Amino acid sequence: MNIKAANFIKQYCSELGLNSEAVEAAQAAAESYDYITIGRRSPVSVAAVVVYAIARLSYEKKLLKGIIEATGVAENTIKGTYEDLSPKLPTIIPKWFAKAKDLKNLGGP
Repeated sequence: MNIKAANFIKQYCSELGLNSEAVEAAQAAAESYDYITIGRRSPVSVAAVVVYAIARLSYEKKLLKGIIEATGVAENTIKGTYEDLSPKLPTIIPKWFAKAKDLKNLGGP
């Protein structure tokens, strides 16, 4: 079985108490990621970063500390993965969830 980032999204979103729209957006982003090649990041760290980005774009802003606690992924791993993924976030995050200007304002972790 091939483990993908999308396999972890619902669990992480549930741990963080994200609303259904954020969960749907995170799931779609993770599935989009799973179809493109970004590098050799683990599906667990990619899922953590996708959920983190979605949480930051939603009304339910979550701090990095909360993402670390919910996912068990180390802060340095999240920051490194975020750096790798940030150029692709506009491609993988659904357009119905975040506008281009929101993604530009997302910044670093």
